[in-house]
Amino acid sequence: MDPIQETVKEIHWNVLESLSKVARFSRDTAATILEHPYARPILPHLPPVVNNLIQTEPTRSVIDEYDPGRVYLAKWASSINEASRAERLEKSDESFPGRRRRRWSDSEPKRWEEETEDELTLPPVHAIRTDPLNAEKWFSFFDTEGRLKVELNEVREAVFRGGIENDIRIDVWKFFLKVYPWDSSRVERENLLDAKAQQYWALKREWWDSPEVLNSDDFKEQKMRIEKDVIRTDRTMEFFAIEDMPHPDPLISASSKTTNKKLEAMKDILMTYHFYNKDLGYVQGMSDLLAPVLIVMEDEVSAFWAFVGFMERMKSNFYRDQSGMRRQLLTLEHLIKFMDPPLYKHLT
Repeated sequence: MDPIQETVKEIHWNVLESLSKVARFSRDTAATILEHPYARPILPHLPPVVNNLIQTEPTRSVIDEYDPGRVYLAKWASSINEASRAERLEKSDESFPGRRRRRWSDSEPKRWEEETEDELTLPPVHAIRTDPLNAEKWFSFFDTEGRLKVELNEVREAVFRGGIENDIRIDVWKFFLKVYPWDSSRVERENLLDAKAQQYWALKREWWDSPEVLNSDDFKEQKMRIEKDVIRTDRTMEFFAIEDMPHPDPLISASSKTTNKKLEAMKDILMTYHFYNKDLGYVQGMSDLLAPVLIVMEDEVSAFWAFVGFMERMKSNFYRDQSGMRRQLLTLEHLIKFMDPPLYKHLT
């Protein structure tokens, strides 16, 4: 087999895993992989155009800027042999694990027949879609005190089937992102939001009003990472498009760069989260999750606590050991293997 084909064959799942980390910068990420010393043994087997990629200036710039991605991808090449060996062991079994079932034959003589995964066909999917959840329906879920009076699954089903109309999205998201408890009353939520506002500003003051923190190496490093991520926010979106203020950093402001209040709010939220969740801190890519939350919530306090709730569900994707991403990729592999064995065979 051609060396290039053999290499590609062996690393298909590893490439998928690597690209999931930095999908927005796939070409530059490939260069990051190849730049690492562990990857050099495979360079002779790759096309010349890929080798040439790592010599470009944009690639060099990205390599310098994305240290977390480089640390993660450093493990990529060393896992190739292990993955390839596991794949060969799996293929050594003549029977391919997949969906199997027994059915009573339609023809004579009647007998039990076993169908293999290649013979099985999935039933057609009939998706049930409804109108988006509107204000009237949403408020009907609550009693006069503002407490949820229906089963939570009914609310989830309504959102899943139809989505949410924009005029109530902020309220619905606050429940789903755990800013509000589902069993709270209207008065309790008002008091809770006041308390959360005070807590947020206290958290922000931990770094905002501390010269010691502002001058620390950790703060400067995180500020640089956050700045580089936030500046890449999609400025074609109306919410982030307007440049209405000079950059607060004198060094950057001197270069005539401008910013806006929304982008600066993103930076403050992300930095505050870094100090709020000290075990995880800020990790590249979190800004992409914050952007839609801030657009919906609009104000800094609500956006921060909604982001905290969102990160409770998503934080495993940002673990330094990549265990969360590996678990999701393994789940995806198992789903493909079960739901579409021919596709799984093709991929492997």
